[in-house]
Amino acid sequence: MGIRPPLGRYAAQVWQRRSFIWNLSASRAYSKNQGSYLGQSWAVLRPMLDAAVYVIIFGFLFDSSAPGIDNRAAFITIGTFTYTLFQTSVMSGLNSIPSNLQLIRSHRFPRAVVPLATVMTETVLFAPILVAMLVITMVTGLLPGMGAVWPTWSWLLLPFAAVLLAIFSSGVAMFFARVGARAPDIANAMPFILTLGRYASGGMFLISAMIPEGAWYRPILLHQPVAIYLELFRAVFGNESLIPMTPMLWLEAILWAVVVFVIGFLYFWRAEETYGRD
Repeated sequence: MGIRPPLGRYAAQVWQRRSFIWNLSASRAYSKNQGSYLGQSWAVLRPMLDAAVYVIIFGFLFDSSAPGIDNRAAFITIGTFTYTLFQTSVMSGLNSIPSNLQLIRSHRFPRAVVPLATVMTETVLFAPILVAMLVITMVTGLLPGMGAVWPTWSWLLLPFAAVLLAIFSSGVAMFFARVGARAPDIANAMPFILTLGRYASGGMFLISAMIPEGAWYRPILLHQPVAIYLELFRAVFGNESLIPMTPMLWLEAILWAVVVFVIGFLYFWRAEETYGRD
């Protein structure tokens, strides 16, 4: 504590502790929700309940929110479940330093391990959520007015899309881990920011259909990273002709993941010597 190693050595130290990050995240994923009657089921039930609410409101009551979409219920389900990984990763990263002060003060290790382990925990928990998303998306094809969703070869790319989203979320989590360490009050405002981000990313509606052509902010919303990842997951499902899977979409997702991770890592490392101080 109180020392910031050179960047190259610091990155190497983090990489050397990759097994520790995995074991710590796996144990936390197992222990999460253990105090409730349904236990780990809540990891899947929460996004399912969220998706059900949004499907009822935006899929049936306001069905004009996604014109041209064959299966609005599947469209909203994919968006809701995917955004869950980003949302939980950011919130966990934001609180990672204050909630792990005892570990930070009692052991010597690169502090980036802490927010990275929290995102890894959420990624591990996303595995059953991804399976549930596959099943629920197919079931939505049985609802009245919804197009059928059949398994395709592109579903094999879902784990790669999830890894890209996890890398991007890690960068954001490290950025907010430093912010949360210095300004804990932001944790109270973050849920509102993330709710705004859900709408700005098109979690429940088709952005391209809702924003007027020629609007100055249209390219910003269409190509901002979270919107790109939601579109990537929907494209991988391959059930909507309006959302094709293209090489450019994958390229954007990869670039956002790399750039944001590097920026978040550098920003977190710059304050390495301050974490754990009173």
